[in-house]
Amino acid sequence: MRPARAAAAALVALALAAPPARAYFEDVVHGARGTSMGQGAIAVVRDASALHWNPAALSALRRPEAIADYRNPYGLSDLNIGALAVAAPAFGAGWAAGWHRLAVRDAYAEDLFTLAAGRVMLERGAQRLAVGAAFKLGRVSFPELFDPAGGGALDLPDQSKGSLDLGVLWTTPWPMDVAWVARDVLRPRYELVPGTGGDVLEPRHELAAGLRWNRESTISLGWAQPEDGAPTFNAGLEILFFDVFAIRSGVTNLSNVYRSQGSPTEMQFTGGFGVFHKGYQVDAAATTNRDLGASYHVTLRVPFGGSTLR
Repeated sequence: MRPARAAAAALVALALAAPPARAYFEDVVHGARGTSMGQGAIAVVRDASALHWNPAALSALRRPEAIADYRNPYGLSDLNIGALAVAAPAFGAGWAAGWHRLAVRDAYAEDLFTLAAGRVMLERGAQRLAVGAAFKLGRVSFPELFDPAGGGALDLPDQSKGSLDLGVLWTTPWPMDVAWVARDVLRPRYELVPGTGGDVLEPRHELAAGLRWNRESTISLGWAQPEDGAPTFNAGLEILFFDVFAIRSGVTNLSNVYRSQGSPTEMQFTGGFGVFHKGYQVDAAATTNRDLGASYHVTLRVPFGGSTLR
């Protein structure tokens, strides 16, 4: 019974930690740098993890690279989250492919495969306008579970659905970037129990600005409109020291999300750091939740020749 209780606890944790009305792929993130700064990362991230944050930012890639992610949500040993992504410039655009997996041991698994591209469509001096798209193939699967009512095996079908994210990144003539992302515009529907109608992943919109206060400091401001209609706001900060170390923090106002769940907490805090050496980069982030505790996220970024943007 211990695995069953652990799996149940993990699923409850996911339900409490995410906005209501979403049933699948609630916790998909590539790159601890973006995690530590929050939703405003869609205007800041320029590496392979942009396939998730904002595919338009892949247009800034200057060399091939790969990233690997590991996450430990709320200290739950039976809940595992990991991701891999590779990216490279080619044919006048930046391309990336990635795999994200969330698995509750012996109970549930989500696999998300992503193919993304970003391209600069307009360039005038220091001003650039880039667009991007990310096609996502999501797969939800269950192991063979015991049916307490019938006494036999509970056969839940695996399902795979496609969806699409769209992104825009405007590098302004001023020290500021503006980004917009629309997620799941194809509205994939997962119906694991026939006849129930299933659950639709409704489109969600995000808008953010990244202000380069100076060469060493970046401030991000983000706004997100989830499918339930309750907007959230985010602010993030990154400070770079001598091109070898960075500290980051973020705060998100979740009052509208939590109000529907009766939580006393209205703010979510994130923090993290990055270490750089000859293009290699290790990022770490921590996210706090009053009800569930802390989650940890680590990313390794590996370059392959040439020059790149941080």
